[in-house]
Amino acid sequence: MKQLDRRTFLKMAGVGLAAAAAAMLPVSGFLTWSGRDVFKFRAVTGLPKTPLPHYASLVIEGSIDLTGGSGTVTKTLYAGAPDAMSAITLPGTARLIRVTGVKKLGNRLEIAGMIDGGVLSRGEKRSVSILIDRATRVVQADFMGTEVLMRIG
Repeated sequence: MKQLDRRTFLKMAGVGLAAAAAAMLPVSGFLTWSGRDVFKFRAVTGLPKTPLPHYASLVIEGSIDLTGGSGTVTKTLYAGAPDAMSAITLPGTARLIRVTGVKKLGNRLEIAGMIDGGVLSRGEKRSVSILIDRATRVVQADFMGTEVLMRIG
């Protein structure tokens, strides 16, 4: 993974081109079943990577119909560490993902999707893959070209 110092991270986030790495960080989130086969989740982690202080919070959340293989997921980078997160979205970092397929492999869900609209950052792909391990409560996703591991709740 790429190493970023504070100055570089803030410059990139300020112009909407954050290419940050995240550490596994057990912070607030949720994982629930809503209805018969509707799966909802929310995972939050601090950026940049530990041991640096967290200046931003990456939030990935969604609602997925496991039977139909559809739903929506959002990825958003907010100003502030997870324990002091603001409602300010860093410019150019919000993504709306349309779920195009879901594979169930035991306790794991492999979610495939496409980013709807917007301009992508360098190294970012329109196709998205998110892995959720319901047993260990870990989410693995890509954030602007960098792999991110997050804990749910």
